[in-house]
Amino acid sequence: MSTIAQPKNIWIKDPAFDLLYLSFGWIAVYLAFIIFENYFATILIIVAATSFVHRHYTFALVYGQKEEFDKRKWAYILLPIVFLVIAVTFYKLNVFYILLAASIVWLMFHTIAQKYGLTRIYSRKAGYGVAWLDKGIIYSWFVYLFFALGERNKALLSEYHEGRTLIHFVGDYFHIFTLISYVALAVAIAFTLFYIYVELKNWDKISLPKNIFVFSILLLYAIFFQNLVIGFLVFGFSHAIEYIAFVNLFVNSKYKKRADTGSFFSRVTKKQWLYAGIFTVLLATISVAGVNINEYVLGLYITGSSFLHFIYDGWIWKVSKPEVGRPLDIKYAQTSN
Repeated sequence: MSTIAQPKNIWIKDPAFDLLYLSFGWIAVYLAFIIFENYFATILIIVAATSFVHRHYTFALVYGQKEEFDKRKWAYILLPIVFLVIAVTFYKLNVFYILLAASIVWLMFHTIAQKYGLTRIYSRKAGYGVAWLDKGIIYSWFVYLFFALGERNKALLSEYHEGRTLIHFVGDYFHIFTLISYVALAVAIAFTLFYIYVELKNWDKISLPKNIFVFSILLLYAIFFQNLVIGFLVFGFSHAIEYIAFVNLFVNSKYKKRADTGSFFSRVTKKQWLYAGIFTVLLATISVAGVNINEYVLGLYITGSSFLHFIYDGWIWKVSKPEVGRPLDIKYAQTSN
């Protein structure tokens, strides 16, 4: 499947929406961390609550849409039980930190995968671009970060339980990671130069929103060099806020075009921001209350549900699928290649 023509609207929605929520929705939180250092804990709660909220949008899409639930009915029934057992088992064996560390690593790659997916939407709406190059520029710079930041942040990592877990397993190889980072940097630069070449080659239809979005991703990566902890938190927040915005847009676009006006999501679209606002406030309240009531139980739930979120998202969001792309006004056609 590929795009056959450039739509009238090359933004995912419009400039205000795309810039405010998708490209630069993270800037306010980043500035808050920098300017209001004394309120770090308060800002952290906001970031954590937003992350807690966004994964439940996935669960609403999976368990609230019959056509989606029926695709993998038994997987959607059994997987929550499986990950509950896994989380409790790791906790009882006093190795829960391993599961938490794995969740953090997966979160990073999951966040990048989402950004790659949005980049592909921009490419398809613009009518040009190749998947491997979009993926290359986004993933190659992250790989460089992964190998370059370990050794220089070893002292900082040792201050956190998850960081000490990482050091325990790979700390002795950080110097090798640094050497690998030089190769990764060369690869990232090569991808970037070729990406620029392809964009200039398509100057007559070059996508401003796509390139702004890619630029915003590279800016996020740069924050990791300034402060690893803030970089991780802002990166995670960017993922959550763009996901919440995108799902609201997708549901509105999908169900307004459907005839089954009696379905739950069709009713939601009539007062979408009211329902979404109530849903968000309720989950944020549960998140904050959970910290004060039973932090360990909340931690078990967050870690276990994070794996469900990662897996479910990988199943339901495929831009190559017309049922995903058509609500976003992406046109598809078979190619002979």
